[in-house]
Amino acid sequence: MANYVFCRGKNYYYRRRVPEYVAEYDDRKMIKISLGTKDEKEAIRKASIYNDYIEDYWRSLIKGGGQCDADAEYRTAIKLAKAHGFAYKNAVDIAKEPLEEIVERLKTASKAIEKPETVSSVLGGAEVPELPLSSCADKYWPLCGDRLVNKSEHQIRKWWNPRLAAINYFITAIGDKSLKSVARSDILQFRQWWMQRIENGEVVAATVNKNMMYVKDILQVVGIHHEVDTDFDILFSKIRLKELEQSRPPYDAEFVQNVLLAPGSMSSLNSEARLLVFAMADTGARESELVGLHKEDIFLDEPIPYIWIRAHENQALKTVTSERKIPLVGASLYAFQQLPGGFTHYRSADTASTTINKYFRENDLKPTPAHSLYSLRHTFKDRLRDAGAPEEVIDELMGHKKSGPKYGRGHMLENKYEWLKRIEFSVL
Repeated sequence: MANYVFCRGKNYYYRRRVPEYVAEYDDRKMIKISLGTKDEKEAIRKASIYNDYIEDYWRSLIKGGGQCDADAEYRTAIKLAKAHGFAYKNAVDIAKEPLEEIVERLKTASKAIEKPETVSSVLGGAEVPELPLSSCADKYWPLCGDRLVNKSEHQIRKWWNPRLAAINYFITAIGDKSLKSVARSDILQFRQWWMQRIENGEVVAATVNKNMMYVKDILQVVGIHHEVDTDFDILFSKIRLKELEQSRPPYDAEFVQNVLLAPGSMSSLNSEARLLVFAMADTGARESELVGLHKEDIFLDEPIPYIWIRAHENQALKTVTSERKIPLVGASLYAFQQLPGGFTHYRSADTASTTINKYFRENDLKPTPAHSLYSLRHTFKDRLRDAGAPEEVIDELMGHKKSGPKYGRGHMLENKYEWLKRIEFSVL
């Protein structure tokens, strides 16, 4: 930034040559702006704001083929107002300000009479662009790159689709209003729209709460980026619905041992799907974690065989605490001895899970309709608790987030192995 700030006499200026990539749209050779200060630090601060405004302007010109869009003009006005020490306000709001501030704005504008964009920014002449809700999804997507780092295409789709659906539900409920006009009454109307669907038995409260959360996030992220003066935390406060406990029930350990893992059981299920059941039974790992293992994550020749659940390029984990090493015993050891290179048949865990759950349903392997393949994870946790394992050990094996700060390296593989040996299933 210091390269764009220079001092002549005692006054500081912003000066920057127009780069070649935008020369066809901006016919100026050099941009020179008085920073209105003799203080170097203040000059650098103002120059930084001017530089942002100019680069925004250039990006808008390139995107619009030489025409600056209303959204870019509005952002420019906000930044220019800040550069002169004011918050951007429209003319109506400025008229409500104390006389002293109005006078200061007029003084600043009079000094910049040859710079209409500065006058407009200080006196509230820029038109606030309309951001219809239907445009928010497209604007939200490029602002979320940090959340999608290292995710696969499948993981990105699973992350994006429910959010896109949520904003579309919101538009269905309240109409395609502008973002700046969304009010508390709209949020309550959206909540009531969902309440009607709950009464009709179409959805449950947990689904509604997720949709509310997704919509709030989209509006907030887009609103902050476009400097919409709305507090979405207040708009969405105290709207959460009470959720009924709907955790998948665990299988009884005897059922797993004597039915699911019995000799000849699931014989008509393809071998990888069958072995995924075995692997889950004695690791408690998520289907996606097991299907996502690479060959180098499986350690069968160690004194204590284990798998290392960790992130890979374009394959993120559900949470940071999901990374862990799980010793292999009983059914899980058997599964990976059959598949030392990991699960390669299924491209996604969803496909594997759907296949297995359908097989369970069609072959009476579900004690209740609420049971599923994922129930094995709950069974694993219950078995550890019944064996008296400390909660810290259980959390570490399950990949759960622990309360409080994390200290030390966690429980050693040998310690986890000892607890798993106490609950391992036998494979005949």
